[in-house]
Amino acid sequence: MSAKQMLDAAAGGTLKALYVVGANPLRTFGSGGRPSGLKLLVAHELFLTETSREADVVLPAACAYEKNGTVTNTAGEVQLVRKAADPPGVRSDFDILRIVAHQLKEKGLGTEWSARNPDAVFEEIRRNVTGYGVDLAGLLTGGAVLSSPAPGNGHRAFDVPEGAIRSAQDSLFTSGTLGRFCMMIESLAEAGKTA
Repeated sequence: MSAKQMLDAAAGGTLKALYVVGANPLRTFGSGGRPSGLKLLVAHELFLTETSREADVVLPAACAYEKNGTVTNTAGEVQLVRKAADPPGVRSDFDILRIVAHQLKEKGLGTEWSARNPDAVFEEIRRNVTGYGVDLAGLLTGGAVLSSPAPGNGHRAFDVPEGAIRSAQDSLFTSGTLGRFCMMIESLAEAGKTA
């Protein structure tokens, strides 16, 4: 299901639990709050968004500069990220998902992750996901390396159905999505204007 279809299913009572990672579907899809049929909402998030405010559980996640690993942007470029600080109270996505997997295993609901660090996860991705056989030397020098999702090596390309990818019709700068979490930004004058 798409994110919108999941929210519709939750409103209709057919989807009972939702684990949201780094997204704000209650704002993006303007659903007017938590879907009535949702029994459990978990938000894995950096900020207190509309979705995390409605969550039963909020797992405070570290930002890109507080964790090690890789990130792939929407253009398909893969970049290496390295932790610059160890802030209290937050965990990396890897740590959070690994802890959740362990707790579910303890309840008899799955298996533990075999990967012990983000580098091991990236190696597994490189082995199993088409287009991620990226040049490691490029990553290690701090560059962005373009992934190339094309069929080959036993993999197949996927056609994305129309409507499956949806733009929020804004950007980080026009929507204020990140800016609204920084009080200092409000005190700064825009270019060409005085405070």
